[in-house]
Amino acid sequence: KQMHVGHLRSTIIGDAIARVLAFHGDTVIRQNHVGDWGTQFGMLIGHLKTVFPDYASKPPPIADLQQFYKDAKKRFDEDEAFKKVAHDEVVRLQGGDGASRYAWGQICDVSRREFEKVYSRLDVTLHEVGESHYNEYIPAVIRHLEEIGSVSESGGAKVIFPPGTKHEQPLIVTKSDGGFSYDSTDMAAIWYRLLEKKADWLVYVTDAGQGPHFELIYAAARAAGWVRPSVRIDHCPHGLVCGEDGKKFKTRSGDVTRLVDLLDEAVNQMLAGLRERAAEQRDAGRVGGRAGVASMSEEELMKTARTLGYSAVKYADLKNNRTSNYIFSYDRMLDDKGNTAVYLLYAGARIASILRNADAKNDVAGYLSAGVRIELKHESELALGRALLRFPEVVQQTLHALFPSVLCDYVYDLCLLFTKFYAACKVIGSAEEGPRLLLLSALEKTLRTAFGLLGIGYLERI
Repeated sequence: KQMHVGHLRSTIIGDAIARVLAFHGDTVIRQNHVGDWGTQFGMLIGHLKTVFPDYASKPPPIADLQQFYKDAKKRFDEDEAFKKVAHDEVVRLQGGDGASRYAWGQICDVSRREFEKVYSRLDVTLHEVGESHYNEYIPAVIRHLEEIGSVSESGGAKVIFPPGTKHEQPLIVTKSDGGFSYDSTDMAAIWYRLLEKKADWLVYVTDAGQGPHFELIYAAARAAGWVRPSVRIDHCPHGLVCGEDGKKFKTRSGDVTRLVDLLDEAVNQMLAGLRERAAEQRDAGRVGGRAGVASMSEEELMKTARTLGYSAVKYADLKNNRTSNYIFSYDRMLDDKGNTAVYLLYAGARIASILRNADAKNDVAGYLSAGVRIELKHESELALGRALLRFPEVVQQTLHALFPSVLCDYVYDLCLLFTKFYAACKVIGSAEEGPRLLLLSALEKTLRTAFGLLGIGYLERI
């Protein structure tokens, strides 16, 4: 299916956590656990064969994934004959039938191309390991669980009641008809990650509604003896993306908003704002120099708008406590004041401008080689210096809690302190020029690193 705004949080939060772990020195495997297997694919394959009978000779031209899925679901719900076709396709798919596997592969490819449009915009790198990957492991994993006495029977199904959990609903590892379930796949998946990949730390980033399910999965894995004492397992639940009415974010038509459209709209709004400012600068006769947007080419304007737009969408999410729902608002996230990515990026551009005007690359090197020390005397210098020293501690806090919002709070605090410093302390041409340029150079490096960990860009000028 098409990615919608509901997929935004797991993608952005997971990416930020992976970036911080990698920065810490860990080897991170970014697995994207996509739903590429199961009953719904029988429905989709049956519909594909009807709508695109020549699917085997040329890729199906599916322009609208959401509509394709809706049409297939409508037929499945209303047409008993098609429902039987869909069920038969599931059997063929799971049995390894060549034609069904080929049709399944084409459907996955269409989805994959759409996913990449989102991931490339967000600068997110993922290794796809979908549910289908674990299908071959499931029988052996269930046999093992039966041999160690973890599995019992209930109404013809094979179930697990993990010790130490309070949930009345067990894990159903084999359904009463002998088929495998979501639980079967997740038990095979955690077995694979712990025993095949030998992971030291598992971090699952999903919506909060799956909390009880993963509590059972982790308890069953521990009871089976798969979890080494040194292994850490975390479920990182997140809340919903909501509209300003507090409900799930949807378009006015009632359909869930496509994620790619949301990202493009953020860029378009930022581009319109940049063009408006460029026109104002031209009207005021401020076109010369490198600072103003009026001097930017169309390509530079577009690149700047993308950085502002994508960073704004990411940061608006990441700055929130991930366990809470958050209200999606273009106006709030694209504001250049307050705790927004636009404010942070403007602060970064102002720092870059000071360093550029001072030709600070040469100056910083010269000051360092001459033994100039960063001596902090003014109150705003001291506050900024103390905050910079906290960066390693903040990274550790982010790692410990797996809350990107901890890092967001820090970078916002840094930018606020810089704003106060900028208002109170002259840099270029002052008696303290050397130490203050060194302080700003350290600030720029810290912000660049922190922005990178959050997956947002850094602009030299806006």
